[in-house]
Amino acid sequence: MTGPTQRSRQQFEPWRRRGGDQFDARRRELFALAAPVFRRHGYRDATIKALAHACHLSPAGLYHYFSSKRDLATYLVRRPRLDWDSTWVDPSIDAVRQLGQLVDLAIAELPNYLLALQLTEEAGDGPPGGGARSRAFQEGEAVFGRLIATAAPGLARERATEIARSVLALLAGTAYTGLDPDPNRAVRGRIAALLRRELVPDLIDADRFGAAFGTE
Repeated sequence: MTGPTQRSRQQFEPWRRRGGDQFDARRRELFALAAPVFRRHGYRDATIKALAHACHLSPAGLYHYFSSKRDLATYLVRRPRLDWDSTWVDPSIDAVRQLGQLVDLAIAELPNYLLALQLTEEAGDGPPGGGARSRAFQEGEAVFGRLIATAAPGLARERATEIARSVLALLAGTAYTGLDPDPNRAVRGRIAALLRRELVPDLIDADRFGAAFGTE
């Protein structure tokens, strides 16, 4: 069974059609580079100098992308949310393969989303937890639901959304750490098993599914 790969994360970009996507992609990258500093020091004690250094930028260079430390810390929570219609599905790539890539992408990026939620609370932006977490769950539900429905065209949207919720429950489960490769593989295996149980062979051919999820 394969784990998340850099190639997979580059190939699958569900936000691709959003305006200004290159700038947004760079901001996502910078948050990921700054994340270790925030994890080590928290929102209050992380300095712009340390954050810029982690991003391989000068403080002025970092300010080109973010207006303040708060802007950087809360970016993943504040950015426009994807919904069913705005999720990009690449017609040139097998939708089942894209679904597998989405699982890898979610496993790779979830720790940063959780960090952003924590930082948003520390920065005092919005109500503690609930609203931001609800919006993040709704986005995940829409993106996974859209990919599941596209990969299995005979599946009703409502059922695809139900399966997406089950996938998200596994992602957020207590067995998931987001940092240790072994739990990551375990969660990926559980998600693949869930999707196989729901979609194979009635809606997706077993060989096609196995090739996409590395379970041949």
